[in-house]
Amino acid sequence: MRIYEDFKNRSYRREPQRAYYIPYDSLEKALAGAKDDSAYYKTLNGVWDFKFFERDIDAVEPYVFTDKIDVPSCWQTRGYGKGGYSNINYPYPIDVPYVPDDNPCGIYKRDFVLDNMWNDRKTYIVFEGVSSCFFVYINGVYAGYSQGSHLQAEFDITDFVKEGTNTILVKVMKWCLGSYLEDQDFFRLSGIFRDVYMLSREQNHIKDVNIKSDMKSITVDKDNYEIFFEGKKVESLDNPHLWTAETPNVYTVVVKGETEYIPFSVGMREVKISENYELLINGVPVILKGVNHHDSHPLNGYTLTEDELYNDLTKMKELNINTVRTSHYPPHPEFLNMCDKLGLYVIDETDLETHGYANRNPHTKYAYDVDDPIWPCVDDRFEEMFVERMERMVERDKNHPSVIMWSTGNESGHGKNHVSMIKWTRARDDSRIIHCEDACRKGELQNVDIFCSMYYSVDKLLDYINNEDIKMPLFQSEYAHAMGNGPGDVHDYMEVFKKYPKAIGGCIWEWADHTQIVDGVQKYGGDFDELTTDANFCCDGLVFSDRSFKAGSLNTKYSYQYFESRIEDDKVIIKNWYDFTNLDKYTITFTLEADGEVVASKEERISLEPHEETKVDFPFELPKECNYGVTFNIYINDDSGYEVGMESHKIDVPRAKLSVSKPHCDIRDTEYKVYIKGDGYSYIFDKHYGGFESIIKNGKEQLDSVTKLSVWRAPTDNDRKIKLKWGYINNDNMAGENMNRLFTKVYSCEVKDNSIILEGGMSGVGRIRLIRYRAVYYFYEDGEIKVELKANVDSRLKENEVYLPRFGFEFTSPVANDTFEYYGMGDGESYCDMHYHTKLGMYQSSADNEYVNYVMPQEHGNHFDTRYLKMGNGLTFVTDDSFEINVSSYTKEALSDATHTDELVSNGKTNIRIDYKVSGIGSNSCGPKLIDKYGLYDTEFEFSFYIM
Repeated sequence: MRIYEDFKNRSYRREPQRAYYIPYDSLEKALAGAKDDSAYYKTLNGVWDFKFFERDIDAVEPYVFTDKIDVPSCWQTRGYGKGGYSNINYPYPIDVPYVPDDNPCGIYKRDFVLDNMWNDRKTYIVFEGVSSCFFVYINGVYAGYSQGSHLQAEFDITDFVKEGTNTILVKVMKWCLGSYLEDQDFFRLSGIFRDVYMLSREQNHIKDVNIKSDMKSITVDKDNYEIFFEGKKVESLDNPHLWTAETPNVYTVVVKGETEYIPFSVGMREVKISENYELLINGVPVILKGVNHHDSHPLNGYTLTEDELYNDLTKMKELNINTVRTSHYPPHPEFLNMCDKLGLYVIDETDLETHGYANRNPHTKYAYDVDDPIWPCVDDRFEEMFVERMERMVERDKNHPSVIMWSTGNESGHGKNHVSMIKWTRARDDSRIIHCEDACRKGELQNVDIFCSMYYSVDKLLDYINNEDIKMPLFQSEYAHAMGNGPGDVHDYMEVFKKYPKAIGGCIWEWADHTQIVDGVQKYGGDFDELTTDANFCCDGLVFSDRSFKAGSLNTKYSYQYFESRIEDDKVIIKNWYDFTNLDKYTITFTLEADGEVVASKEERISLEPHEETKVDFPFELPKECNYGVTFNIYINDDSGYEVGMESHKIDVPRAKLSVSKPHCDIRDTEYKVYIKGDGYSYIFDKHYGGFESIIKNGKEQLDSVTKLSVWRAPTDNDRKIKLKWGYINNDNMAGENMNRLFTKVYSCEVKDNSIILEGGMSGVGRIRLIRYRAVYYFYEDGEIKVELKANVDSRLKENEVYLPRFGFEFTSPVANDTFEYYGMGDGESYCDMHYHTKLGMYQSSADNEYVNYVMPQEHGNHFDTRYLKMGNGLTFVTDDSFEINVSSYTKEALSDATHTDELVSNGKTNIRIDYKVSGIGSNSCGPKLIDKYGLYDTEFEFSFYIM
């Protein structure tokens, strides 16, 4: 047995875990908090010598270093070894405590210089993150060993260093015993991926500091300290500034040693659960509007700079996110300092996941049979490791006000080892909530404070809320799976959270797409020759890997926003959903728009206390009529001008009757074609295929293909389950309805007066008829065409809980006809369940501009609730009701077939859809099925519009 496979040798000379801090050599520096300015801090980040071995048995001294590597980094992102992605399966056999014999390792070496200031003092080296385990040698002497990839490890190296030049060598293993507790859903990477630094300490230095606070006091377990607020010394806490995510008031406690000044950010706050099962912060019920956060970078893997972490958090605040779960390990320690100061609630999760045990036996398939003694959570050998991982997190992070929950890990079952973790934690810190997701999965609630669900549907949430036997709040540890185009159901969940305080909120899965950029292309699981992988399941971020926003990001922002409004009679009712902030902190702008143009505007500040609502007079006189629509919009902006919230209300104003010429034109009927012409236009209708073959207006051909009916859309990632019922897999006779291989049959087509009347059916290959329809085309003297369609969908779909992806017309137009304007939901893509970031208005766009660069190509660019579309060449579509539109440079087939963006090829045409309806997006890639009201389950419907 190798040392890194030994339960009894999990560390060597590692210091007991303490609170995270940096000592400074002056009070001024401590208050400034720039660690690089401390004389007692020395970073070892930078370029190191490096030698990589595919097998650790080949790592035999003397090492010959021919390569360089930057620290921190992951060696796979620098071209060494194989990484790869797996969600559940371990990338090696489950055979505790052993890991593969061919265990890759990296040898790191560098020199560092210590001046005489470091003499007669204690010297420590700190590693903030190393995957998976490592051995430390100082000047050739074995100085320490540790495992626990995302947990801090500190070693006293006083006896091994000298004044002048010293050499450090670190041997890092890819796998170790601890890897069995690190089966998280991420890329499997290795190396020194977080900061490495040295600390110079007084001989009798302070070891640890424990600070407790509530709404009235701050208690420090040391005698010599001072408290500051905004740089000024605080003599009394009689009128304290309380900490919340909205009001992140941070005091600085500076603990003084003989020559050291040690600063801590401290927030005065209290976390409790009410008798009504509400989550209370400082006595006020709050909703946790959260997201799960992995450390992930498309070029650097697990390594993010402090600036990049800060950018993540500020972008979360831009999206009205107030909570972050550190999935599924403790974050970089500076991440929590940032959360303290920016204002985010944190579920601090220890480095523990054993999800792969649920997949260990192919004969039982996926099984959370945690009573089986093979599970680490019930294996006595793992008990100390479980408790130790909790202890190392809690001790490091105990002084942070942002941390309101301790989490025992993720997807690890629930057993006696978790109970031991919880018991230790309660004895150490009773001021925070215990989060243990799998305890709720198993129904063992006696050890936890909240019920932690995952991916509950809205209906299942309501069942929980109405269950009076469960007397604790529910928190969705993960919900609204944000993979690809989506998530589409955040607003529906928020409606439940706002209405029922027993559901205290949740964290969207997850923050950013996990990809690795190789030769300029985003890669995911399966692109690295892995032995086991879950493909693009890692591309599941609320934001793209570069942290740019997508429609799902912005839809979340406006679903999470802190106000809502409604119109009743001649009043506007506004509710302030902030928990601690008066709405008068923000500027409110009211606008009235008719057909996309602002016709009136008013700006004011309204004093409104948290959780209260008020009525104001409707501020504008309405127009008598409009062409497409009138909206009343409310914008809320902070003092910088940033829009923190927006709601748009459709106002019922009569629409002007569409003006068309008299029903008369020159129609010539032949066996297979119908020819229609008049002044400035000519059309050819193909009776065989049941669509227009040619539409010429003002001498310009508008079509590049026959218009046809279609139901298919390129499956989104959130369609990954329903698409099998739709018929996604070609050449698979068991693949659902074969909607991607749909035949349209014209039963009859006749010309009557100024119209063409067509009866037809639509059927998947090898399937009975799916849809029967009747379409009527009316022609008018000046070239207008009215399209009326009635359809009946076989009831078997609804009975089998299958909805249509969409239903409507599609055609191609010359590529030059790629610009358009529309009156509908914009700007940006929108769907029936994901449109709260958009509003009705008049917008301009182009086919190329509509493209959304999802990692795996898929359906995108839809515009919900549209009334008007005009293509660049003048072809116009108008409806008395609404339709949905999509203009793209790509066919749905190309988007369906491509697995990476560099495989996507345009057909060289402009692809246009005019749809009756498009089904919603949802979050069924991992979460519940699409909410019924957003699926196109209609068994019969009518649809009409004009072509002008």
